[in-house]
Amino acid sequence: MIVLSCIAIVFVVTLMACVSDATSLRIPNLYSVIVLAAFAVACVASPEVFDPLWKHFLALAIIFIVTYLMFVAGMMGGGDSKFASALAIWIAAQGVMVFVFWMAVAGGVIGVLTLWMKKKKPFSNPRDGGWVAAAQKGENKIPYGIAISFGAWMALLHGGLITHQLGELFKIIH
Repeated sequence: MIVLSCIAIVFVVTLMACVSDATSLRIPNLYSVIVLAAFAVACVASPEVFDPLWKHFLALAIIFIVTYLMFVAGMMGGGDSKFASALAIWIAAQGVMVFVFWMAVAGGVIGVLTLWMKKKKPFSNPRDGGWVAAAQKGENKIPYGIAISFGAWMALLHGGLITHQLGELFKIIH
């Protein structure tokens, strides 16, 4: 039950990160800290769910290295890198490819939307500092936190962590 509660917290934080990134092109560091803290609580409460633990830390390391290199190359923001790394610990090594695939697909869709807004300028008076305003000014800024969140949830669903925890909850209820 604690693991499922922690997953719910992570879900809420990913929604908050999506909104924050779309409206300000920033993901607060606190969101990454909350995701990591929720993992620690879940892991202490039910260590068998995260066995072997090293695979979770390997996923974090892989995603951190890849996103850090993207940050250095100017392809991704620092908040994006930290947030993706924090979410990766939930996914474990076997989910990294699913995470990266769906993150890239979602990022591509957001990129196409950005190009469309850049060209068509469909919104009048968009909020300054946000994605829509940046796109309509011709800037190449993308709220990649949305893609990161989508990729993470697809990987979590694919890996079965969520469905397993929901199954455990239904056993308790019945």
